[in-house]
Amino acid sequence: MNRDATAAALGFPAVQQPVTAVQLSRGKAEAQLLFEIALLLQDLGRFAADVLLFSTQEFGFLVLPEAFTTGSSIMPQKRNPDVFELVRGRSASAQACLMEALGVCAKLPSGYQRDLQLLKFPLFRGIDLAAATLAILPPAIAALRFRPEAIRLDPSIHAAEEANRLAASSGLPFREAYRQVAAKLKK
Repeated sequence: MNRDATAAALGFPAVQQPVTAVQLSRGKAEAQLLFEIALLLQDLGRFAADVLLFSTQEFGFLVLPEAFTTGSSIMPQKRNPDVFELVRGRSASAQACLMEALGVCAKLPSGYQRDLQLLKFPLFRGIDLAAATLAILPPAIAALRFRPEAIRLDPSIHAAEEANRLAASSGLPFREAYRQVAAKLKK
């Protein structure tokens, strides 16, 4: 069999050299995809954690859309932020899928092994987690409402900028500008 002609006829860009490279790559593509899914869901989980924090009564910066919350079983005034809590928790599930795929391939000998069929479970679960999360978040984000009147930033948030400006405009050494801004903020 002419491997180059077969690869060209099938539309493959190249022939794998050696042929065992194909067998030995089993599990790597699955793990790579699951790794990217785990990173994506980790970022989305962090975003969800911020949404949950900033929507608490203590902060009150955000109002969660009622369509993405459920009623509390005991507190009539409370809405449970289920969607964002579940998004936050899914990063752990995505990481578990990655670890399962890596574990299936760990210490396998060369060649095809029946164990490799077990990659399908974590792979499809990870893909389903990502797809479901990416389906629910855009409408949930679009429905978030900010409460600008509740957002109060501490003026000291700009202290480093003020020290830099003072040093640049007055010729003071930065250390002295830093001390002056710090003293002003302590008052």
